[in-house]
Amino acid sequence: MHMKTSPAYYVAEIFESIQGEGNYAGVYSLFIRFQHCNLACSWCDSKYTWYKNDTLIPQTADELKDIIASSAATHIIFTGGEPTLYALDKLVIPGKKYHVETNGTVIPTEPLHIELPDGTYIERVAMKESIIKRFNWVVSPKLSNAINSQNTEYLHYWSARNWGIFKFIIQQSADIDEIEHVINRYSIDKNRVYLAVEGCTLQSQLRPKLVDELITKGFHYSPRLHVLLWGAKRKK
Repeated sequence: MHMKTSPAYYVAEIFESIQGEGNYAGVYSLFIRFQHCNLACSWCDSKYTWYKNDTLIPQTADELKDIIASSAATHIIFTGGEPTLYALDKLVIPGKKYHVETNGTVIPTEPLHIELPDGTYIERVAMKESIIKRFNWVVSPKLSNAINSQNTEYLHYWSARNWGIFKFIIQQSADIDEIEHVINRYSIDKNRVYLAVEGCTLQSQLRPKLVDELITKGFHYSPRLHVLLWGAKRKK
């Protein structure tokens, strides 16, 4: 017997900051960080979103749209946790640009019925492609360094859609080789690929030799601006 289905949207935190990574780095944005994730990556910097939090009050789509409308930010970033566990297409209002930070393993245009490791059961209808194809999707496939046994077959879906970029987190030179193998297997255009260095401290980001290697191999580099500025501070 399943746990109670999520009645609405569970949100871990909402804040304004600059986008720290990817193809919109530096842009003033409103962040909506959703609770719950279907993965458990070893180096995740938001593990507090993984599990059920009984202090969180579920919010409705209308409540979240009011928050989005009241923000001066044009760019709205859905992150997590894993935001595609929720119906993101129902949160759209005119005049805003939407971004989704996803691990890519949940296909948004398919109905979802999933039981998470903590027993939470989440169900949502398929998102409307006519709406979400206008989002900037930042798909972050997990490499072996995340200690996740996930396969990468879902990348067939994302590589066939020109909706955004792919962001990989690297720790060492071997990770760059692994990324080259992945993008070749799924015919991902290297111009859509950004590489970021794992870590939540200033020192972790000062890896010029590693960045030299990815430059030599023709990859875009994604600096983690929020880490450089604030370290591991929440709501940044």
